[in-house]
Amino acid sequence: MYNDFTMIVQNAWRASEGLTYPNWAYPDICINFSRLYYIVGGEGYYEENGQKVRLKPGYLYLTPVEKRHSLIENSRDKLIRTYTHIRTFPPVDRFTEIPVAEGSPLADAVALWRNHIHTEDSEVLSGMVQLILSCIGEVMRGGTSVAEQAREYLDQMDRVSLNMEEMSRVLGYSREHITRSFHAMYHVTPKQYFTARIMNVALEELKKGGRVCEVAETLEYSSAYAFSKAFKNYFGLSPEKYLRTLTAKP
Repeated sequence: MYNDFTMIVQNAWRASEGLTYPNWAYPDICINFSRLYYIVGGEGYYEENGQKVRLKPGYLYLTPVEKRHSLIENSRDKLIRTYTHIRTFPPVDRFTEIPVAEGSPLADAVALWRNHIHTEDSEVLSGMVQLILSCIGEVMRGGTSVAEQAREYLDQMDRVSLNMEEMSRVLGYSREHITRSFHAMYHVTPKQYFTARIMNVALEELKKGGRVCEVAETLEYSSAYAFSKAFKNYFGLSPEKYLRTLTAKP
């Protein structure tokens, strides 16, 4: 299932949150869809091939497709859970437990899912589940975070205009999720970071003796005037005046 940590949601339905129904149990089932659970509280277990696993609060769980397993709870301490039935490609092939770290992108995705769990719009529900699965992939592969991916994208840009919609498409996350994750890690928005990077590149070129028109052309500004205006908006002075402050004697 997780060779490349990519799963596509084909369908999501029958979503809910709360206590389980009376005598909740799924003994020895084998079904062609998976369940995505988030455990809020209570005592419940997943069992497969005689091995029993406690379902822990604050964790996500994916149940496997077409593999015999059981789900049971302690009737004296009923489970409180959020769940959605899902079909994915590739299908979930094993029971999977994922911790949801507070303040993480995964926690944000889970909160969004829980806030809209009763939606009747299957496309909205599928989108929220897809976001959760994308975040699960990051957690499981221990790879770069959304914020780090965004920073790498920004550092490689060679033009002065930042298109957040294009960035969202390339990275595969919503612009809101990218901005929130980026700000949580770097304490600035992607736009603020990008502007600072461009302006500091421009300043270094000017300090090396580059003329305003040359730097503007290198950074692909529409004109020297457009570059000077952007420079002044950032540093508070025109390029010429700012350079004079650097060379002025105390």
